[in-house]
Amino acid sequence: MKLKVSSWNVNGIRARIEEIPLWLKEYSPDILCLQETKCINEDFPSNIFEELGYNLYLNGQKSFNGVAIFSKYELTDIDFHLYPDSDDEQARFIEAKLNIPDNPTIIINCIYLPNGNPYPSEKFDYKLEWMEKLFNRAKQNMSSELPYIILGDFNIIPTEKDVYDHTNWLDDALFKIESKKKYRQLINLGLYDAFLLERKSMVEYTHWDYQGGAWDKNLGIRIDHILLSPAACHMFKNMRTHTNMRGSSKPSDHVPVSVEFTLA
Repeated sequence: MKLKVSSWNVNGIRARIEEIPLWLKEYSPDILCLQETKCINEDFPSNIFEELGYNLYLNGQKSFNGVAIFSKYELTDIDFHLYPDSDDEQARFIEAKLNIPDNPTIIINCIYLPNGNPYPSEKFDYKLEWMEKLFNRAKQNMSSELPYIILGDFNIIPTEKDVYDHTNWLDDALFKIESKKKYRQLINLGLYDAFLLERKSMVEYTHWDYQGGAWDKNLGIRIDHILLSPAACHMFKNMRTHTNMRGSSKPSDHVPVSVEFTLA
């Protein structure tokens, strides 16, 4: 059987209330991780997505942040806290486990990593601290040797190839060496960037700003990532960037990214 897992920073669930259902009907991912829902759980338009056959797991926040997981399968061991005893009020994380008969348990982390701008600032310090906490969580999950997926908006431009002109981003928190070192530390746990597994020689972006005609000029950056453990790589079939969604009638500034797995 096949399993499709996707991620999408929708930049407001209400703003994308027409786009998301249409895309779900077209691509039909089994699991969709959302970022920047910008909506408290009580106000989330759950019925629209439940009618499409999805179970919803929400970690909302008014006007800012917010993450969610839509799943055609019931998920277990839901955790909205990146680290134990967290008092962080920013809704940026969900961990869940997927149990499909005759297959190993799959651990899923949906993340919305802090932007960190301006640099230097307390916001940048918070970004690095958050990444350190994510590293600790990932290290723990990797020790299980189960298939493990971290996906979402990382707000990290890993290399010069992942941005239209890196010289414009030298002082941006998304491209600062401190941010990239933390990202590399995460990768060095043994995780693999699904994009590089599928499209190593290609240039593709996942975000184009609303300003300055960025979409028309293809002034993009690649900051939405899907990281896979070795066990998840064994199930990996392909990866896709849904670039066409940036040209829709009411687009997010991000596009969905997806991986497809082959299961037993």
